[in-house]
Amino acid sequence: MNELNLQALLLDESFVNYCKGTNKEDIEKWEKWLQKYPEHKASITELQETIVAMGHYAGELSVQTNYERLQSQIKKRANQHSFTEIGMAVWLKIAALLVVVGAISLFLFKQQLAEEQPKNVQHIGVPGKDDALLTLKDGSVVSLADIKNGSVVALQGGVEIQKNNDGELVYKAVEKERIASTAMNKIATNRGNQYQIILPDGSKAFLNANSTLTYPLKFSENERHVHMTGEVYFEIAKIETGMGKRIPFYVETANQKIEVLGTHFNVNAYDDEPYTTTTLLEGSVRVSSKKRNESVLLKPGQRALLNEALRVENVDISQEVAWINGDFVFKGEELVSLLRKISRWYNVDVACPERLETLKFDGMVSRSQPLSTIIDMLQTTGKVKLTLNGRRLIVID
Repeated sequence: MNELNLQALLLDESFVNYCKGTNKEDIEKWEKWLQKYPEHKASITELQETIVAMGHYAGELSVQTNYERLQSQIKKRANQHSFTEIGMAVWLKIAALLVVVGAISLFLFKQQLAEEQPKNVQHIGVPGKDDALLTLKDGSVVSLADIKNGSVVALQGGVEIQKNNDGELVYKAVEKERIASTAMNKIATNRGNQYQIILPDGSKAFLNANSTLTYPLKFSENERHVHMTGEVYFEIAKIETGMGKRIPFYVETANQKIEVLGTHFNVNAYDDEPYTTTTLLEGSVRVSSKKRNESVLLKPGQRALLNEALRVENVDISQEVAWINGDFVFKGEELVSLLRKISRWYNVDVACPERLETLKFDGMVSRSQPLSTIIDMLQTTGKVKLTLNGRRLIVID
């Protein structure tokens, strides 16, 4: 190799990684290359130092700005080192490649951001995604976003926990005699996340943003219990004892207890909502208040609302469970209620004048749309204006 191809080096990601010392394999690769071509060691060393210096100016996205700054950097380095170390020809080639260097500095800037930005940080206004934290029986916590689909998450107490090819969390008993029914797991979603899980009995649960579900590794032979916060949609598996009797399933929130015999229903128990609501899609459930000695039996198409008292009303199911299908559906919904949903899904804080909270809106939009789409939809009504200041959504007249 008689002559260095500086442009090829500057555009070679592995060479940039070697210069920055960020990749062990790339470092070993280029050290072996230098052993093979020792005549270029001085040139490579100087170019390495120059690229590292470029990283200091990588925050500017303007190539022209980079050109001017890097030209100054080259001159500075030229004054610090004798040209005999690298040769005038190499410095001239570097100068001729300054525009390319500007582009490389942009690459370095993006690479630096990727290195510095914490995992799972959600950009402002971006719709939520499938992610959750799983707390195992020993208290250890697993980020499910870090587990590949089709992989085993953990093996505990005779139960294999998998993340299937659809990204759902699945429990599979591999040593039934070892499973302790007192061992508990907990799955939790943050704002801006949702997750689906298949429980040890085969029942399905779909957690909305900012929700939790606590459940045993093994359900009792006589009854099944889970505890939840936030919002969860359930599809309960029908299981019978050897005597042909159905094993009941109980869902508990802070204020109520739901008895299920096999059905589909949705529970909304967010702390910031005025009611705990249970909406029945099919089957039957009995909802009981923990504070008062009262209960109601729901029919499909009904929901129970609980605050101080417990009452039942007919409801538009499509609106209640639209989130399961990936939509927002608003039918005469008050702005304050709508904003709570936006806050949880887009992970933003909201501020709204009290006098505007009761404004009502109709509409439908996919939850996969960015927050800007929701803002535009609300503003086209002419009722309100909104502004996004950082992670704070502000409603103005």
